[in-house]
Amino acid sequence: MVSIAPQPPISNELVLTESRTMRAQTIERTDALAKVKALAMLPDNLHVTTEMAAAYYEVDTQAIHSLVRRNRDELEQNGMHTLQGAELRAFKVETGGQGDHLFNGARSLRLFTRRALLNVGQLLTESQVARQVREYLLNVEQVVRNDVAPRQLAQAKRLPPKTFRQVYFSDVPEGRFFQHLYTHGYLLDQRYQRKDEFGNLTKHGFRHGHPKAGKGDRLFMLPEVMHVDANGRLRGRAVVRPDRAEELVEQLISEGLRHNPSISRAPGRLALTTSSVVDGHQVEMRRGA
Repeated sequence: MVSIAPQPPISNELVLTESRTMRAQTIERTDALAKVKALAMLPDNLHVTTEMAAAYYEVDTQAIHSLVRRNRDELEQNGMHTLQGAELRAFKVETGGQGDHLFNGARSLRLFTRRALLNVGQLLTESQVARQVREYLLNVEQVVRNDVAPRQLAQAKRLPPKTFRQVYFSDVPEGRFFQHLYTHGYLLDQRYQRKDEFGNLTKHGFRHGHPKAGKGDRLFMLPEVMHVDANGRLRGRAVVRPDRAEELVEQLISEGLRHNPSISRAPGRLALTTSSVVDGHQVEMRRGA
């Protein structure tokens, strides 16, 4: 009988290098970059070059080039792009003044958005900085998971919309997600409807973010505990009704919002699956209604 030596366990942070689903689930957390290390951007404050990406992760540029060759499609989906010709000339003027000294006369220029730069850190195995980025992402993801009961979503805490988005729709930018809730009749939009002490409309209305009558209050509710402000008014923001979470997810998907890859859907059933490492083995954990 031939015995097979057990494989060494995969460290937790390497789950992100192995699982595209987990990368998609944490890709919005671009704040991780600045949390781990000071981040230098181009003058537009939106992009970094290949050289700047290599400097951030403390590797040589060849490591970034190799990573791009292996993962081009995913990186481009997350904002990596290459400028040439007229686009490059215009970009040089916008970010580097009249000369092209900033890019050393480059005839093409690969740029990474923050999201693409984070994607590099999710994939790059030969960088200690990338490892710290992955550890930060997984720690934050664990906090989000702990907001959801481990088995039955119907028994979960009443999720605030921000946490609900992180769990189910993290590919959708937060601003767009809330705008969808406002314009589709879920929550009241009272942004900048109250005047400050100078008479400018800079404050939100007292009922901003409350469930809207009809469609909204069927799926959202006010929290059980609300606080009293300085004027004696009860204040609180909407939370998702725990027994309506599945219905809300299905409805938002039908309205065009892109759900997380971690959501599996079957007739009459919606569940959340996450990938984790247990005793050195990568396993899928399923939660759902």
